[in-house]
Amino acid sequence: MVNIMNMVLHCTICDDNSSAAQQAKKIAERAFYEKNISADISVYTDSSQFMFELDDNKQIDILILDIEMPKVSGFEIAEYVKKLNPNCLIIFMTSHVNYAVDGYKLDIFRFVPKQDGDYRLKTALLDAAVVIDLESKKSYFIERHDMCGMLPCKYILYITKRGKNSEIYHLKSKEPIKIRKPLSVVFEELDSNEFIYISRGCIANMANVQKVDRREWVCKNGDRVPISASLYAEIKEKLLDFWGRKIICD
Repeated sequence: MVNIMNMVLHCTICDDNSSAAQQAKKIAERAFYEKNISADISVYTDSSQFMFELDDNKQIDILILDIEMPKVSGFEIAEYVKKLNPNCLIIFMTSHVNYAVDGYKLDIFRFVPKQDGDYRLKTALLDAAVVIDLESKKSYFIERHDMCGMLPCKYILYITKRGKNSEIYHLKSKEPIKIRKPLSVVFEELDSNEFIYISRGCIANMANVQKVDRREWVCKNGDRVPISASLYAEIKEKLLDFWGRKIICD
């Protein structure tokens, strides 16, 4: 049984059909209530209004989207949201299964057919809650003379070597966190199932990569990091294995 007592899920629904939006809200409220999950659920029936309010640093853990909306389409919203928050889990409500091909490019968490949406939406929401709960428990402990705390691994993009120290680049700030630890030590302390060396002086989070080629690693937020050409084959193999395991688990 899912139990997320120490956090509040922020769930947003955007659908230009008011009755469909309210129905999705009822399903979400019931699903979270039954599993003892605290959730803040907001509803938008105007996609342009939702886009406008996104610029106010609105926190969203789960986003339920209709695809076909007159002002701003679900795909446009999803693409914009993913740039702001790559870890947001997006659930598309759609009557057209063929949209799933396009959604793959945006790392959509789940597609739910509208014709049998009640049960499937509830399942998708609870699966998303499990993913968020698990990710929230995976953190890297940072201790310095001026600060200490836990940084969720899902926010880490990559970590570079800087002399005998390391710099952690993450989603919450443009400035890296500098720590007095060699890169090799940091790598040992992290989850080796998600982090890999992409060069002698850099390790990266496979959960936050958008694409990779023989020259660079492109993060979901757009950051580009050079890779070692000699490691490309190994990087590609590990990424394919990681993505394969992720698909099976999802």
